[in-house]
Formats: sequence, C-alpha cells, structure tokens
Amino acid sequence: MKTVRLLGVWVCLLLGLAIANLALRTPPPLPANAPADQFSAGRAMADVRAIGRKPHPIGSNEIVQVRDHLLGRINGLGLEVLVRPGEGVREAASWSPRSVAVGAVQNIVATLPGADRDAPAVLVMSHYDTVHNSPGAADDSAGVAAALEIARALKAGPTPARDVIFLFTDGEEPGLLGAEAFFGRDPLREHVGVVVNLEARGDAGRAAMFQTGPDSGDLIRLYAGAARQPTANSLAAAVYARMPNDTDFTHALRKGLPGLNFAFIDDQLAYHTPLATPEHLNQGSLQNLGDQALPAVRALAMGAALPARSPDLIYSDVLARGLVAYPVNVGWAILGLAGVLILFTGWRALRGKAVTFVEILRGIAGFLLLAAGAVLALHLAGRLIGIADQQRYYAMLGQFNLLLPGAGVLLIGVCLTVLILQARGAGGVWGRVWISLAGLAAGGACSLVGGFDQVGLGLGVAVVVLAWLGLGKRVGVFGAWLGALLVVLGLAVAVQALLPGGSVMLAWPLLAASLAAALVMAVGGTRDRRVAWLLTLAVCVVAVAVVAQLGAWGAWTFAGVGLEEPAVLAAFAILAAPALLPLAFDFAAYRWAPVFAGVAVAAGVGLLAYAGLGDGGPTRPQLAEASHLADLSTGTAWRVAPQPRLDPWSRVVLSDNDAKPVRQAYPPLYREPVWMAPTAVLPVERPVLSIDRSGDRLLVRAVPTAGAEVLTLRLRPSIALSQPRLNGRPIALPTQAGQWTSLSYHAPDPNGVTLSFTARRAGKVEVAVVEIRDGWPRGASAIPAKPAGLMGGGYSDKTIVLDRGALAWPAYVEAVPE
Repeated sequence: MKTVRLLGVWVCLLLGLAIANLALRTPPPLPANAPADQFSAGRAMADVRAIGRKPHPIGSNEIVQVRDHLLGRINGLGLEVLVRPGEGVREAASWSPRSVAVGAVQNIVATLPGADRDAPAVLVMSHYDTVHNSPGAADDSAGVAAALEIARALKAGPTPARDVIFLFTDGEEPGLLGAEAFFGRDPLREHVGVVVNLEARGDAGRAAMFQTGPDSGDLIRLYAGAARQPTANSLAAAVYARMPNDTDFTHALRKGLPGLNFAFIDDQLAYHTPLATPEHLNQGSLQNLGDQALPAVRALAMGAALPARSPDLIYSDVLARGLVAYPVNVGWAILGLAGVLILFTGWRALRGKAVTFVEILRGIAGFLLLAAGAVLALHLAGRLIGIADQQRYYAMLGQFNLLLPGAGVLLIGVCLTVLILQARGAGGVWGRVWISLAGLAAGGACSLVGGFDQVGLGLGVAVVVLAWLGLGKRVGVFGAWLGALLVVLGLAVAVQALLPGGSVMLAWPLLAASLAAALVMAVGGTRDRRVAWLLTLAVCVVAVAVVAQLGAWGAWTFAGVGLEEPAVLAAFAILAAPALLPLAFDFAAYRWAPVFAGVAVAAGVGLLAYAGLGDGGPTRPQLAEASHLADLSTGTAWRVAPQPRLDPWSRVVLSDNDAKPVRQAYPPLYREPVWMAPTAVLPVERPVLSIDRSGDRLLVRAVPTAGAEVLTLRLRPSIALSQPRLNGRPIALPTQAGQWTSLSYHAPDPNGVTLSFTARRAGKVEVAVVEIRDGWPRGASAIPAKPAGLMGGGYSDKTIVLDRGALAWPAYVEAVPE
C-alpha cells in the first residue's frame, strides 16, 4: 500500500498519457484492393501523387494540369461535370480593413445523380489550388483525393436518394475566392442542402470534425452514429466560430447552410511549405479523414430527408472510440450532479472534522496558485524560446515532437511542486517570500524577449498574491481537494452559461473527480484492507481516465494553437489536477518528493530549451525567403528577404556583388522593415499603368505582362473616394485620405484590371502597381542551391516588379446646359 501511495500519481500519469497517445494514433491505410464500398487511402494516394507533385497556385500553368487531371478522373467515374468560371472576392476584414483580393477562378462541379434530382443535395467540397511555394499534398490535395475516393465508393453502391455534388474550388488560398464565387453567385448553390468540407493544416495527425453550423443537433447525431472512430468536440467548434480563421466552409455558413468541416492539423511544418509532398503525407491521416467523412456523406445521401435544424448539442469523442452528444440542459444536469457530490464531500469532511472552512479557502487559493504558476511557466517558456517570432515559429514547428513532451513534463513538475508546497506548508513566511520572488522574477523575465509583456507580469503578481493567501501553513488533502473542485465548478458554470459547447472539457473531468472525492469521503474511513484497496483502485481508475481524455484533448489542441501560445496546454493540466490531487498529496509525504518534482521541472526546461535552440536538420528544414525586386519607377533593383534574421543562404543571395544587406522599410510595398541589398538592374517587362479622370470618375487601370501570377494595385488618395468599381462592377473597397488601399488580383485577366471611383472634390492620388512573377529574372547571377536544412517559403525565388504613378485633379464642376 505504501508503494502505491508513493508511486500512484506517476503510474496514473504515465498510464493515462499512454492511453491518450494510443487514441491520437491514425489508423493503418487500407490498400488499393480494399472492398469497393470502403474508403482506401491506398487508392486515394494515386490522386495525391498526381496533384501534389508541384506547387499549383491559382492561374499558374501547373494548376491547368491539375484541372485536366481532375476532369479526366471525374469523367472516368461517370459523373456529370461542369467547369464553372467566375470571379471571387475576398472583402476587407478587420485585420486588413483596406485590402481586398480578387481572382478569376475555375471551379469544377461534378455530380453523382440521385434518385430524386429535386431533393436538396449533399455538397462535398475541397480546393485544388495551393500557395506559391508548396506542392500542397495535404492542403488540399488530400481533401481533393478524399473527395474523389468518396465519389468512387458511393458510385460503387446503390443510387443515393439525392444528388451528391463534388465541388473542387479554385483560389482558396488567396482568400476563399472560389467558394465566394460559388455561394455568392452560382445558381447551383440553390440546390445544396448540406455541406461537407475537407481540409488540412499540416500533413499528419487524426482528422477532426472541428466546425459545424448553428442548430446542428440532428446533424451531429447523424455524424455520431455514422463516423468511424470520430474525433470532434463542441469546444473546438465553439472556439473556431469566434476565431478569424476561415475555410471555404465559411461561405456556406454565410448562406445559412448546415454542414461538417473536417481537417487534420498535426506536423504543421508542412503547412504551406515545400515539405508538403506526397511522400511526407501521413497516409493514416488521409485514411482517418475518409473513415469519418465517407460514412457521414453516405448517411446524408441515402437518408429519406436531410437532418432538420435542431438545437445545438454539447459533444465530444471519447478517446476516438465514439461520440457522446447531449443537449445543453443535460450539461447543466452534469454540473448539478457534480455540485451535489462536492457539497456531500464538504459536508462529510466538515462534519468529521477532516477539514475546516479556512482550509477550504486556502485550498481555493492554492489551486489558483497552481493554475497561475502553470500558465506562467509555459508562457515564459514560449517567450524565451522565441515562439512569438515568426521566423522562430517555423523553427519550433520543426521541433514539435520535443515541444509537446517538454511542455507536458514542465507542467507536471510545476503542478506537483505547488501541491507539495500546499501539503508541507511551504516553510512559513520565508518560504512564501522565496516563492514570491520566483514569481516576480518569472513574470518580469517574460519581457526579456519581444518587449514588455503585461500578461507575464500580471501572472507573476498573481503568483505572489496567491502564495501569501494559500501557502504558509499545511493544507490537508480535503482542503486542497475541495478547493480545487470548487474552482473548477465555478469555471464550468461560467463556461456553461457563456459558451455551452466549451463546457464538455470542464464538466467531464469535474464529474469524475467529484465522484472520486465523494466515494473517498463516504467509505474512506474503513479499516477493511480490501475496501481500502478497492477505493485506491477506484481513485486511480478515475485519475487514469481523466488524464487520458484530457491528454488527448490537450495534445490535439496544442498541435493546433500551442505554438501561438504554449500556455494553452496548461488548461488541460489544471483540469486534470483535481483527479490526481489525492495521489499527489500521498506522494508529497515522500521524503524525496521535492527532488522528483524539481527533476521534472528541469527536464521540461531542458527539452524546451533544446527544442528552442536545436536545428531540425534536413528532414525538418527551416524556411528561407529571398526574391528580386525591380523598381521601375526609380530604375533600381534589389534583392529582398523579409524574415527578421538572415539565414546563411539568404545572406549569400543578398550579398550579390559584395552588396551589404540593410534592414529598412520600402513603402508602399514593405511597410515594415525587411532585409534589402542593391543588385544589378536587369531588363524586365513593364506592366501598363494608367491614371485618368473622366468627368467625376477617377480611373486607375493596369495591364499585366504575360505570366503574371498576381497583380496588385495600391493607391493612397488625399481624399476619401466613393462608389468603387472593379471592371465596371461595384466592389467594397474602402478608402481613407492619406492611407494606402490595396486590391490584389490573382490570375489577372490579360486584358487588364480597371478600378474607378467617384471623386468630385479636388485631390490627388499616388498609385503603385506590383506584379509577382515566377522565378528570378533572366540574366540574374547564379543563385546557390538551398542547403538541406532550408526550404523556400512565401514568395521566395520570384520576381517582384514595382511601378508608380500619380495624378492630381481639380474639383468637378458639373456642366450647366445652355
């Protein structure tokens, strides 16, 4: 028994995390000879290899080849097929209020006819374009290949009850242009009843259904009953709906269509980088995507009617074995039950004098100290290793397999340290002084990298206050346990009220931990050794289950947003703490417990430091970006690298003819400083730029050169302009006096782009035309090959052509008829 009490917390932690790791594994890909009605990643990979060989951005020669491949495959499947040309628009957003993107798109629509051609159709959507420097084997060749495999599997079975439309959108990467064109103006959108979108961010990990529309209760029930090994939770859907991130599914939601949005998001070093090759794609991720999407699409296609709109549910998968979904009222009932169990535990503990009210209050402060310390530890670690630095961000992606365990081990060490301090009393006043100094030092250290950090400093101050409130005297196990349960209960009630979908991650661990606490209080005083063993086993089972579920949730969340803010992982450690707390208090009595906790902290810091300083090597290359800028308005040429620090390859490229790179802004192209070095002026074709005024209309026209991938017009008027039109059609393009406004046209019309505005008052305008072309200009000195540890990103190895013009005009005076 003594051994169990000493090692129980470690055994439960390791076993729970091992189960979580098993739940996160992808299934083995089915071979190409799998049964015809099943999804086979082996079959789908043939399309991934054909589509994801090279980058194929909108308007490129490569995307024409991809389109030809898709049309051939669709015709081979015997589907009805149409190419739907159009123009998509990405309107100005809050994060870029005067920037608009437009593109000429070529959407592909393939239809598997159903028995009732008039019934609302199921739309399966994916996009077949990529960013400029990535072959996009995952984003979104995997989605396209999965859609084709779903079409094949459905075609091999009975005729569906309704049409199944497969929409392959163009121009997703520049701003969801193909989806905007389809849902905004294509008449076929009126035939759509429900949407299933297939996406990727990274090229590994389990696929997750991470977004639905409003009133999707019945749709979630259908997905829960149909999907194989589903991964989904309502917190992800609730949070994603409030984030600025968008996919093609966004435009379906704006039209009020229900649906399911799927993606896998692990190994994000391959997201929008040259690493995203068919060979690098995890085929198990593709299999998991199909295993969830195909049954859902089949159930929607074969049903007598599509799921009706019904109240949203709270839901989550249980270790990827199945999906539990229930109404919001049941969520309140779960919290009510947890509250009753906590009250019972508190009543019995107070009645039996196992705890006092003061101890419970100090237990609350101690648990809040644990939470503040855990968040501060990871926030500080993220600041010090430079995750906020975009260049370091990609380096961190190359070390993700060290970052996650490093962050997890550090959290274990910090949380155990706080619990040991609670159980032992923290050494009185001087102990609290040292803890306060450590908290202030950690909070202040957050400002050492990236400038003043008020979040880190605030956390440091919180540690000081909570240390004085919660430490100093020993707190018994029930004081700490009840304090932790009451804090989580309060948080869960707040989340249930404000964001019901998010309550699942608090309610389930809380109910399990409160049940264990009530059980211990009900029978914990027995002298029967068999009952004591069973009680200890029950507490351990609860701890393992909670750690496993929270570990799976936490690892998936950390893969998605952990590199923006590593402290997000602390939330899952905090929620696991109540279930582990009695075992941790048993461990705290062990003489060497502080040493074990200190070793865990040191090991976590070491792993994170190694990840922050380490080099991913040839298999995990870092991003580099260098391009040629020809400024035709000044007759100068530059080599440009936008990253904060020059890697050795970029430094060599920019030091052409012994030039000295300097960091400077170059408006209107680069408003923030970039690395620039002069280079030889080489002949490049000039795009046509004209600025004129006709009556009260200002006309800005640009004609691209052959091969231009992107044509951008930037203008800065001295007065606000009104009634903007693009090629004669109204467009939402806000302008402001003295500020730059930008319109980027992807796959521009060879005949040119014309912007016009009403300008009645006197004024002037500065205009810049920027053109992106593939490759270095002819005659450029030899560019060294990138070493194995680097890969090109963004607009690397492209030519940027800049020209400028200006026009001033008097006030418009309307002619008076004689």
